[in-house]
Amino acid sequence: MKNKKEYPYLCESRLSYIYRCIKCGAFIKKGMHVCYRCEHAFSKEDVDIMIKQYRKNYKKNWHHKLYFVVFITTIICALLF
Repeated sequence: MKNKKEYPYLCESRLSYIYRCIKCGAFIKKGMHVCYRCEHAFSKEDVDIMIKQYRKNYKKNWHHKLYFVVFITTIICALLF
């Protein structure tokens, strides 16, 4: 396995990756300044665009969280009974 610093997505939770690179579409962790895949350095304008895209997709994809909650609730109920 490669060095953890070289491929940060292998050692971190995917839930912490909330932005997508505007150049290659890779999931980017909040606070990263360079894309790990395409090595694109983010400018202030790039960060603003990524935040706008995140907010737009967050409102549009609310049902994924609902599915997760229903799935976990189903598992807990199955284990209790």
